[in-house]
Amino acid sequence: MFISYASENREAARLLRDALAASGLDVWYDENELLGGDAWDQKIRRQIRECTYFMPVISAQTESRREGYFRREWRLAVDRSHDMADDAMFLIPVVIDATSEAGARVPEKFATVQWLRCPGGTRTPALAALALRLTSGVSSALPAAAPPSIAQARRSPVPPADPPPRHPGPPPMPPFPQRSRERHDGLRYVAEVAWWLLSTAWIVFIRMPKWVRVLVTLWLLFGVLFKSCSSDSDSPGRASRPSALKASGKAEADKAAEDESLKAAASKLEKLAADPSSGNLKSGFAKAGAEIARAAWSGQLELVPFEAEPSDPASRKLVDEVFSRVFSRLSQAHPAQVKVQAAGPAGTDGALLAAAAAKAGDTFLVLGRGTGTEIEVRLIKAQGGQVLWTGHYPTGAAPDLAEQVYQGLAAALGGKPASP
Repeated sequence: MFISYASENREAARLLRDALAASGLDVWYDENELLGGDAWDQKIRRQIRECTYFMPVISAQTESRREGYFRREWRLAVDRSHDMADDAMFLIPVVIDATSEAGARVPEKFATVQWLRCPGGTRTPALAALALRLTSGVSSALPAAAPPSIAQARRSPVPPADPPPRHPGPPPMPPFPQRSRERHDGLRYVAEVAWWLLSTAWIVFIRMPKWVRVLVTLWLLFGVLFKSCSSDSDSPGRASRPSALKASGKAEADKAAEDESLKAAASKLEKLAADPSSGNLKSGFAKAGAEIARAAWSGQLELVPFEAEPSDPASRKLVDEVFSRVFSRLSQAHPAQVKVQAAGPAGTDGALLAAAAAKAGDTFLVLGRGTGTEIEVRLIKAQGGQVLWTGHYPTGAAPDLAEQVYQGLAAALGGKPASP
């Protein structure tokens, strides 16, 4: 007989060995049989292949361990039992504590035979009867015990002194599945986790008070019914698309109306500012309001650093300063609409730059070029490359040059080009 056990149950396995050996059985026990230098794995495999009976020792320690060499021994014994007749006695599981057969972490084959219970590995009448049966040469398997009920699984294997409760409680929480070290066992592990989640949810549900379970059931039932009714009444394939298109068209119309209102307000404020009968204060407010209304525009604006003659450092410095101030004024007024596009090689075609801006989702493109005597600024529509406005600013008006360029761009973007 081969006794397989976890290292924590060595003492109980030794007591089992002594009890069986006293009955005249030849017991293989690895603590005494394995000598120094032995190829222990090969020797254990050979003993499992050649032994007449295999006795796995089951306990709380084997239940708690997800890994252990004893599990390999169990699998080897189960594999060997597949070549035996169904009524041949080979597997003889022994439980040494209160571990229940229900839900035990053992091979399924163990559940097809009757288990013995020997608390702590001590000799019991059942063990003595088994030893007598084995020594007499009876080789037919013991009949498997009927599967325990949920209430029996929760109770101790020792019959309680008090009578069992008439209405047993709900089943215990199932242990979380442990992932084996097999390479191709991932799908099975996922299925076991999913089943564990469903089982745990069901146990939690049945542990709730009855009135809570009734409320949850009604809530789920009405939720499904309302969802079904709403999905039938709504036709997302036909209704959502026209409504989205309608909303998009309305937004564009509102934006166009807003732009027209701003242009009309700018025109009225300019007339008020030019009226000599209005006071200085009213005229100043009117000019400021006209500038604000005229500067309002929609879309995204890209500015490309202005070009300058490479041979004229003074011109380069002036052009860079003008570009920096113009960009600063525009980004302060419209921080979410203005950005800078990296400058390409000198002389890059404006159509190519406009195409790049359109691809980036921008609406307008601003290009500038200094010739030494003036700065030319162009406002281009990104989609199609159409030049919307061009301004020429002599470099002699250096103190106000950047402000003039900004005012011209703001007016052009607002729909009313200013004279440069």
